[in-house]
Amino acid sequence: MATTADLTRRIDVGLREIGAEADFLPELAAGWAGESAAERDVWYLEWRELVGRLEELERSYRAGAMTAEQRGRYRELLEKLRASLPLLERLGLPSPTVSLVI
Repeated sequence: MATTADLTRRIDVGLREIGAEADFLPELAAGWAGESAAERDVWYLEWRELVGRLEELERSYRAGAMTAEQRGRYRELLEKLRASLPLLERLGLPSPTVSLVI
């Protein structure tokens, strides 16, 4: 059974990792044409996994399981992802399935 500390840590990791990948999207887009089909498939699968983790964060946010600081970081992440939607579309990567507006 997960403790509150475990959940807090899991949320922090999710926020950090998804945020880092979202920050990397412009750089990825700049080199996308040079990526092989296999590399693009890997990016697709990794991004799809991150989108799934975003759903977990959304559930934690809605359940009130995030600290005030985490809620702020989550809202910032959603803004970043909303701004990245054109890049995701251009790269053929899955868009987040959660609402990007809170």
